[in-house]
Amino acid sequence: MSYITSFSTGVLLHLSLFRFGEWDLYTPHFLAGATILPGIATFGLLHLGGPFLARLSNVYITSLSVKKFHLFEEVQSLHAKYGDIVRVGPSELSIANPNAYHLIHSNQSPCEKGPWYNILHPVKSLHMLRDRKEHALRRKTWDKGLGTKALRDYEPRVEEYTQQLLSFLKKKEGSPVDVSTLFNFYSFDVMGDLAFGKGFDMLKEDVVHYYMTSVHANMLAVSAFSHLVWIFPLLKAIPGLNREHIIFQSWLTDQVSARRAMKIERPDLFSWLLADYESAEKPTAQNLIDLHGDAHLIVVAGSDTTAASLTCLFFELAQNPSVLQQLYEELDQYFAENEQPTATTLSKLDYLSACINETLRLHPPVPSGLQRMTPPEGLQLEGTYIPGDTIVQVPTYTLHRDERAFVQPNEFIPERWTSKPELVKDVSVFSPFGTAVRAAKGQDSTGAKATARKLKKRELDRKAQRLARERTKNRIHELESMVELLKADAFNPELFNLVTTLNQVKQQRDELQIVTGSPNTWRNANTALGKTTALSPAQLAIEDFTSEDTPVRVILDGWDNVAKAGHLK
Repeated sequence: MSYITSFSTGVLLHLSLFRFGEWDLYTPHFLAGATILPGIATFGLLHLGGPFLARLSNVYITSLSVKKFHLFEEVQSLHAKYGDIVRVGPSELSIANPNAYHLIHSNQSPCEKGPWYNILHPVKSLHMLRDRKEHALRRKTWDKGLGTKALRDYEPRVEEYTQQLLSFLKKKEGSPVDVSTLFNFYSFDVMGDLAFGKGFDMLKEDVVHYYMTSVHANMLAVSAFSHLVWIFPLLKAIPGLNREHIIFQSWLTDQVSARRAMKIERPDLFSWLLADYESAEKPTAQNLIDLHGDAHLIVVAGSDTTAASLTCLFFELAQNPSVLQQLYEELDQYFAENEQPTATTLSKLDYLSACINETLRLHPPVPSGLQRMTPPEGLQLEGTYIPGDTIVQVPTYTLHRDERAFVQPNEFIPERWTSKPELVKDVSVFSPFGTAVRAAKGQDSTGAKATARKLKKRELDRKAQRLARERTKNRIHELESMVELLKADAFNPELFNLVTTLNQVKQQRDELQIVTGSPNTWRNANTALGKTTALSPAQLAIEDFTSEDTPVRVILDGWDNVAKAGHLK
């Protein structure tokens, strides 16, 4: 229908306007009007701050993209000036708010993927699928190919290229090495093997492969024009301008065809995707196009992000010698106990995982965040209404450096993931690869998710303890008042003894230091009190409190018993 509408509009304009007079010199004015008028007509976002030019056209945010190709830094500067919500286009918002992250990206979010995900049309790889049901169906195959067992099966392939990487470094010993290029060689070789059944031999030959050059060129174009998505179908359709696109698609088709003809002895990720494709009774032309897209996704998603993260990790280690030394010590101990490293055992190295997590926090592979579109009814964010069908992005780079989520957010402190969890205020916003059900598969291998779960549990435990303490204090006050009334009513020997014992507990609350879960808890308490008549273990149970607050539970149980004893005449 859209093609018919476009064709009809073009014919109508030609017949009614453009065939009369000369319009050649007015082309720039028409293009400017086509980009500015929609911005002027977007009234729903007038209450939100941002640069004036951003309201008129997406050309403004595009100019920031190509300025240094560090749009995430430009966006962070805009947030520093305009606040949490910044209008970066006629109908686009950048939202740097921890609560917005969950509102927009959680599993229950009503937001959908935005128009950016159509830039590869008609190719629809898993990552570019906008339909939730179709995405969930396709993801099942990827889940099998990236499951724990499957990842273990890929280890021999990864080990082969790791040895090539070490050999490369050995040959370059004593000379400077561009680790950014080297890690790209490594990651592209590994992922090429998992996608096409063979690497690109870049580590062996020390030569950049066509595929890597093409991928980086495409990514540069996507980075530059991600806010002018209408340009991409135009470039792919115009003869001459689409030459590189045609060459690349032809090369990709040849690679997939060659891989389908192979007899694979060692498992790879593409095997799962191919099996799913061939299981269809009558695969369509679109199914084949999508298979090509998924093969391309395997390499791009696993190579560029890995290379960038490794480069940033080594940069931070070079800048922080004390961290490097501690990591050396952990690795030395590990290799002294493990002759052959495996992903499973390496994932248990706490400080290594912490260094990786901290690198991903400061240098997320997707720094600008993922594009989403609000539902037709719009969204409410802390009292601010965001109209429907508005494009929104939560900039990961900015959020990971937000003081509301992390203490000393701009500092490289791996200990925040191990011995200093208090430096993480809101671990739930840490998601360098994306979040929710449509997040990047395979990211668990970094250990980030497991660490996030641990920190989230600690955070919830602390909140639960604070709540329990407040409730306990209120309960103690109520019981104290009750006991005073009971004492005034009549003297009760049992009541007197319990009150005396309880007061002694209160006086020595700083000396008890009862450890949670200790089997000798009640005996330790009685010893500290110097009593021969013990309070029961139930009365001394302190499972919900840390050692410094232990006596508060003892006091509460004691007052309960005092209140009950007051009724014994």
